[in-house]
Amino acid sequence: MKKWNLKSAALWITAITLFTSCLEGGRNTTSGTVIGTVRLDTKTFKNVLDVLGGTFYAPQFETMQEGACCIVVYELDFNAPENEPTLLQANGYYTVTISYKEDIDKYYLSSVQTDTATVMSDETTVIDPVNSKLGYLNGILFMAHQLKKASDQREIWHLSYDPQATIKEENGRQIYDVYLRATVRVSSTKTQEESYDLCAYDMKYLMESAAQRAKNAGNTVFAIRFNYVSEIKEDTLTWKYEDMDMSVSEILPETT
Repeated sequence: MKKWNLKSAALWITAITLFTSCLEGGRNTTSGTVIGTVRLDTKTFKNVLDVLGGTFYAPQFETMQEGACCIVVYELDFNAPENEPTLLQANGYYTVTISYKEDIDKYYLSSVQTDTATVMSDETTVIDPVNSKLGYLNGILFMAHQLKKASDQREIWHLSYDPQATIKEENGRQIYDVYLRATVRVSSTKTQEESYDLCAYDMKYLMESAAQRAKNAGNTVFAIRFNYVSEIKEDTLTWKYEDMDMSVSEILPETT
């Protein structure tokens, strides 16, 4: 299976603008690459893909589980019969043609904080935990993490936090600590090189709680502090952190 090269995420994740199209040879179409989450539409009883900016339907989504995450390369033909305005209004989604689809590993934020003093079994280090923030959608945060690994090595990512921990405040921002770690699921003897993993994290509760607190305090942003293991020597872990700002309007759209 093809794996995305995330060295320049902006080149392949394009912001979707559903009402901007291009005319080529009389065709009224738009295309791009987007991330999304699968949802069972209760009006049509079809699986659809919620993406940043709208909702898509394609037959490839029918066999996926509700809540699954994926990245797709799509083409949207505004003049197709299934995208006729009355059908669009009735269904609430655009029908698209999918030329490529890849599942994204989905994880859940754990409310049991990791033991920061103990090396996990088969743990590996992280270079950059927030190489790219690719969007927040339906309670899911899409992230690209940078690490050094072989091309066929596979990881499991672990994200946790302490819900009882005191919220930090720096420069007027509220900061929430989370702990990101990676363990090797499939090892390899090939040469290691800098690489990127695209992951999806269900962290709706933390995000909505943090956004609401920030809003109540009159702030428009808050920060998630990603603590990560940058080095492992014998049984000793070296921790670093990287902050990622989140806007309240991303999490609570009604505030816009």
